[in-house]
Amino acid sequence: MILSKPNYIKIYGHRGARGDMPENTLSGFKYIFDHNVLAFETDILISKDKIPVVTHDFHLNPSFTKDEKGNWIKKDNIKIYDLNYDEISKYDVGELDKSTRYGKRFKDQKVIKNQKILKLEELFDLIENFPKEDFFINLEIKSTPMEEGLTPNPKEMVSIIKEEISQSKYQDKILISSFDWRVLSECKKQLPQMLRGYLTFQQDLGSSKKTIYDGSPWMDTNEIFNMFELPKLIKKLDGHVWCAFHRDITKQNVAMAHELGLGVNVWTVNSERDMIKMIKYGVDGIITDYPNRLKKVCENNNIKWF
Repeated sequence: MILSKPNYIKIYGHRGARGDMPENTLSGFKYIFDHNVLAFETDILISKDKIPVVTHDFHLNPSFTKDEKGNWIKKDNIKIYDLNYDEISKYDVGELDKSTRYGKRFKDQKVIKNQKILKLEELFDLIENFPKEDFFINLEIKSTPMEEGLTPNPKEMVSIIKEEISQSKYQDKILISSFDWRVLSECKKQLPQMLRGYLTFQQDLGSSKKTIYDGSPWMDTNEIFNMFELPKLIKKLDGHVWCAFHRDITKQNVAMAHELGLGVNVWTVNSERDMIKMIKYGVDGIITDYPNRLKKVCENNNIKWF
């Protein structure tokens, strides 16, 4: 499910299909299923009442969140972990404010009214209606070692998510990934049969800061490592997939990962030029905001996708 063959790519819709539809929403996931995209990446946080919810940001995002009265929220400090799910479910995340910096990035995203932040349980329920043999889910657990109080501690967080996964039918269809490798260490203990993907970011890019560097609290390891040979470190930590920022990889370290038996999934690849480049590098999975665009690129270049 994670290692493909040359010229064969698994397409992951990023947060559903963020370029086309409201991210991490029921409509967004239905959209990719209806377009026969069999894999997706989505994000998991925990509510105050310990319910796994499908959302990316630690705080409600004013760029695409409206309150019960239909007004854009103004505050950017409303923490998911401070709200019970009943409170979270009252917000509408089906429209992007195109006047914001974030909104201008996805000017073609459709407006779908009355889209709430989903429970992970509801996402699993939706999948029931779209049975596919090659179906695959990348659950990214959002956690940070840089600030306390945004989530439960990694041990508790994994325990809560484990309970939800154990009640689903999809244990063998899930890859758990995280930038916070403490979470992956807990997954190794609590969910030893679950596939684990090590998210890496090796450069500072705007407000986003790298997570891979000597002494990084994100990495949860004292192992000595070579920055250009991350697959060796991930293998040593018993990882299954290297989940790399696409600008950080080379054809050589993709080959190194494959020699070690690791899959390589790259994020977030949106331009046709970068899509073709990643295919030529031999990656196994491409996470994109535009899965239909990637399908066309594959079809135009005689690349098989699934």
